[in-house]
Amino acid sequence: MADVILERLRAIVRSLPETGEKTPWGPDPHWTVRDKIFAGYSDGVLGIRVDKDLQAMLIASDPRFSIAPYVGKYGGVSMQLGAKPDWREIEALMVGSYRIMAPKTLAAQVGGAEATPAAPPPRVKTPAKKAARRAPAKKAARKTPP
Repeated sequence: MADVILERLRAIVRSLPETGEKTPWGPDPHWTVRDKIFAGYSDGVLGIRVDKDLQAMLIASDPRFSIAPYVGKYGGVSMQLGAKPDWREIEALMVGSYRIMAPKTLAAQVGGAEATPAAPPPRVKTPAKKAARRAPAKKAARKTPP
């Protein structure tokens, strides 16, 4: 059964742009986007990256999740897949992890914008602010004692 799960995970990864598979710590696969690991799988456990708020919520509310060793401080979680995984949930989590680790240009190419927090809007400089920056500062007039 593990081979079936592994092949389903690989199919999800193959659907994402510029991904690769490595085995840096033994036979267990880890999936990368431009050499950054975004997911790994070993013995029925999927490791992914989520934002810190989601990490706290998952750990507190779902016994399948635990803080991932080594990368937990960055939002890493380990998920016990069990005998009948919910593949829609797994795909959403893997795509979310991909979006966290991928460069912005690649992350924008995949769906699931709700999986990661939205970036703040770009700062726009108004003409009035530009003019104020260019104008020389007024120097305070020095008064000499009489």
